[in-house]
Amino acid sequence: MGFFDFLKGKKNTKIVEIYSPLAGKVIPLEEVPDEAFSQKMIGDGCAIDPLPGAIYCPADGEVDIFETNHAISVETPSGLELIVHFGVDTVKLDKKGLTRVGELGGNKKGTKLVEYDLDFIKANAPSVKTPIIITSMDMVESIEVVAKGDVQPGDLLMRVTLK
Repeated sequence: MGFFDFLKGKKNTKIVEIYSPLAGKVIPLEEVPDEAFSQKMIGDGCAIDPLPGAIYCPADGEVDIFETNHAISVETPSGLELIVHFGVDTVKLDKKGLTRVGELGGNKKGTKLVEYDLDFIKANAPSVKTPIIITSMDMVESIEVVAKGDVQPGDLLMRVTLK
């Protein structure tokens, strides 16, 4: 928050809904075999053990797709920031198995961003478990993971209550 933000008034909403960016089974972050994610060093949220498919935008906002296509970040209109990180150590694949199909900048929820070759990534990375993490935890009062079991892209995944 900037010094003069109080003059602008509060940003949009107190609750931000995050939708599933891919198909698969919702799992706790603790099941991701990478300490940075499982110990919530980067932020909090949940993960998805993915099915074949693509990564879709989980909320309306400004999107950045990492150069290696293994992760996307989104800043929602409320200022909440999140990251979808496909698998573990997938940055080392250097785009192999991950094809960018979306654009950077403003995107709507449900826009296809990255297609992935699940079989290739399973064979070449330690894990395909995909964390969806709220990284701007200083803004967060609480996170409710509402999805249980199997999800499809666009299913409601989490409700984030802002401070």
